[in-house]
Amino acid sequence: MNTSRFFLAGILCMSLLSPGALPQATDNQAALVKQSSIIFAGTVSQVAATSFAGVPKSARTIVVRVDSVLKKPATVSLKSGDSVTVEVKDASAFQEGAQATFYTDGWIFGSGVAVKELGHSLGAAGEAVPAAGNNAPGQMQGQLSDQQLKDRMNESDFVVVGRVTDVHKWNVPKTKSGVPLHVTEHDPDWHEAVVTVESVLKGGQVKGNKVIVRFPQRNDVAWVNSPKFAKDQKGIFCLNRDKTSGAPTAKMGGKQVNVYTCLGHGDALPLSEEARVRSLLKK
Repeated sequence: MNTSRFFLAGILCMSLLSPGALPQATDNQAALVKQSSIIFAGTVSQVAATSFAGVPKSARTIVVRVDSVLKKPATVSLKSGDSVTVEVKDASAFQEGAQATFYTDGWIFGSGVAVKELGHSLGAAGEAVPAAGNNAPGQMQGQLSDQQLKDRMNESDFVVVGRVTDVHKWNVPKTKSGVPLHVTEHDPDWHEAVVTVESVLKGGQVKGNKVIVRFPQRNDVAWVNSPKFAKDQKGIFCLNRDKTSGAPTAKMGGKQVNVYTCLGHGDALPLSEEARVRSLLKK
């Protein structure tokens, strides 16, 4: 009798759920997986804190120890045991020791990794993210194959090894009518990184030893795959002369110089990729 009562109660509870509730939850998770460039499971180690200098600390930044990486671009160095700064949507949802799977987008890459939360699911490690259909078996979605990376470098005006020495906001100049020079519904929130060039891997000699790299700070859908830069970040940069912001030159050191962009997925690489880059450029 008790069994029948519980069975009927279960049916009643299920009938009260809105039709399609479970598929919708599945759809939401699938959407998060698609939108996220970095997905990992981890344990919160600190709240209102950051994992490395250069990341603005606030009540919404937490430090998470990575337990397992489920999805990331090949260009991002991230592994189990690393500490990541996560800017979360609601800090009250987390406390030290909480475990969750974080669906995120890249924010700041310097001596560590900082990301912005798109969503999360509380609990221990989630399921592995399936590879995209066009990727090689076992290759995570978002990784660049050797051929893809080679193609990106071939399209670049310069490939350099360097260090970011300064980052500042760039205000889009206005025309005589007072209208911004370049208007878009997907406001990029342009910033400029000053990169000190240590060596040039492709493109000949760079004038001086510094270049200005203009990049979108906003994580809008139009700029989701564009690298963001932080002071003291070291790496390999695939540079193209700026044809996007509307102002291809800027003043530096009292001189008018070319401005470059680094907008594509795979256009900024960690120093650990230098041997791979040099090898591909020789082919």
